[in-house]
Amino acid sequence: MKKQILSLVLCGFCMLSCSTESMAVNNVESMKSDEMGNFDKAMKSLMNPENLSTPEEKAQNGNSTELNDRSKEILYLASKKLISANGISEQELASRTSNSREQAISLAKKIYFEKYNDIQKKNKSEN
Repeated sequence: MKKQILSLVLCGFCMLSCSTESMAVNNVESMKSDEMGNFDKAMKSLMNPENLSTPEEKAQNGNSTELNDRSKEILYLASKKLISANGISEQELASRTSNSREQAISLAKKIYFEKYNDIQKKNKSEN
């Protein structure tokens, strides 16, 4: 009888620990804003075959690792949404980036990782 009770308690403990682990992982994703999620999806979509540079584009860019125009446009649209959600107006964005898509993407990347690090810190402090 003691073995059965002990094994039941041990089984319950294992189930509880496994369920809280998934809650912690899902919590980070659920804490992201919609704009952060869209920027994340845009970054991941760069690896889709239709967004990769063609051999002609690679030859034109001198085989550099620079993004092609399709990829820049995808990131730029997501970047503008993330930046505007952060409270930066269109005029301020234009003055800070000199209307450069690359600088806007760089600014959005900086904002994204700052917010992501804040979420990570908050999540660690809660656990």
